[in-house]
Amino acid sequence: MKRELNTTLTMQVIQNTLFAGLMLGYGAVVAQTVTLDSCIAWAYQVQKFAANRQLIRQGQVLAMDNSGKMNLPSLVLDGTATYQNENITISVPPATGFEIPEVPLNFNRLLVNFNQTIYNGRLATHKKLIDSLAYDSKAYQLEVDKIKLKAKITSLYSSVILLREQQQIISKQMATLEAKARQLQGAIDAGVAYKSDMLNLRAEALNLQQNRTDLEYLERSLRQQLAALTAHELSPATTFVLPEVAVTYTGVAARPELKLINSQQRLLMARVSLSAASRQPYVGVFGSVGVGYPGYDIFTPSVRPMALVGLKVKWQLIDWQKSRNERQLLQWDRDILTYQYDRTKLQLEAELIKQQQEIAKFEELITRDKEILQLRQEVTREVSARLSGGTATATDFIIQVNNEAVAEINRSIHLIKLTLAKINYTILQGD
Repeated sequence: MKRELNTTLTMQVIQNTLFAGLMLGYGAVVAQTVTLDSCIAWAYQVQKFAANRQLIRQGQVLAMDNSGKMNLPSLVLDGTATYQNENITISVPPATGFEIPEVPLNFNRLLVNFNQTIYNGRLATHKKLIDSLAYDSKAYQLEVDKIKLKAKITSLYSSVILLREQQQIISKQMATLEAKARQLQGAIDAGVAYKSDMLNLRAEALNLQQNRTDLEYLERSLRQQLAALTAHELSPATTFVLPEVAVTYTGVAARPELKLINSQQRLLMARVSLSAASRQPYVGVFGSVGVGYPGYDIFTPSVRPMALVGLKVKWQLIDWQKSRNERQLLQWDRDILTYQYDRTKLQLEAELIKQQQEIAKFEELITRDKEILQLRQEVTREVSARLSGGTATATDFIIQVNNEAVAEINRSIHLIKLTLAKINYTILQGD
């Protein structure tokens, strides 16, 4: 008895565990809910924006560090070994008794050369600024790509919600027509209704099913595109939540396109300063130390220590206005960017005005949608009663059902498009 009781308890535990596991798995599939923010975050992860930005910042730090080392002293090990077929000769009459020194035909030297910049127009400072601004431009370009991806994800997400809403309304239409067709079947059997009315209702239900199939395939295509961009499985059971958006006017100054142009302008001005600095004089010290055969005294054919130190001054007095022309070209490029900035800002502000009007339009339409839908529902109920009493045709009823569905679809479309207009408004502001 005790063994049977233990066996029974064990089986119950196993059954409960399996049932709980199945329910958890089923809940994970059925109850999956995603938001627009989560889809955007997933898409950013797939495109590796965070890793890309980190690499840009690391590259910026390394480039600036390298530029800052331009003025540090340099030590270069320089070794040479040469052989030549002849060397300096001095002709002296033998009667003088003077012994002519010989210069070796091979020269071997191993030196450590030293250079230290004292002044060069602060080229290192200008180069560091250029490196910083160049990588800032790369970072802003990355933000431009991000905002484009955000707009695409938002469009796909809202389209999926809109198509699903239309499918639900069509399903509701079909259910209404099917219910009315079953009601007429009883009246037909009693001889108080026409069979043609019932057939018209069923034919219209089939047409609606065709429309719903078209919407299902379109919704599936958009959902799969969204799944590919987010690298997350989005099944038909996935619930898409329409976000709530609060709109505040901040202008378009935060748009990454404008920040990118500003960064490019600053980069050009930094290059103008670098061009001017390159015309400054160079002052530095140099030296070398090592051994050679022969040394600086070439008439002593032995390994000798070698040491040298000096001061170097270099200043290009005439460059035939080359640097001046370069600065003029850079200034023209900056002017072109200024025009581009003004055009881009004007276009964004125009789009912002358009979205403001879209928001106002849909808010006004929504205030009337509820009243229109209520009126359509009342008409549908009245025609339904008349059809049951034989004073209206199936065509009359189908028309009213379709009118009610159109009113409901319009209301859903306006609600979704209002949210989309608000999201686009925030995107245009660079949020």
